[in-house]
Amino acid sequence: MEILRVEELCKVYGKGVSQVKALDHVSFTVQKGEFVAVVGQSGSGKSTLMHLIGGVDTPSSGKIFVDGKDVYTKNKEELAVFRRRQVGLIYQFYNLIPVLDVVDNITLPLRLDGRR
Repeated sequence: MEILRVEELCKVYGKGVSQVKALDHVSFTVQKGEFVAVVGQSGSGKSTLMHLIGGVDTPSSGKIFVDGKDVYTKNKEELAVFRRRQVGLIYQFYNLIPVLDVVDNITLPLRLDGRR
């Protein structure tokens, strides 16, 4: 069963001579239960790919399907719920809320979703 499908994904930053293609027509699928590693040199687009799959950034073109649903047909509120319920992002740098302890930082998404 397919859990993730990426179709012709492109992400371009800048314009004209300063334009950078972070992703250039990337396509792949991931089956449920499959383990996948994304590897490459610094600047090769790994973080960009993860941000796009996680609904944190928007693609220049292409589509991303999670559980058969196009991620980028969702509005901002639906994307927030998608990130809260279906995606776990671990950033390279701390993105913790300093006034919360470890447990509260970890459980914050659940509490925002009205769960214990």
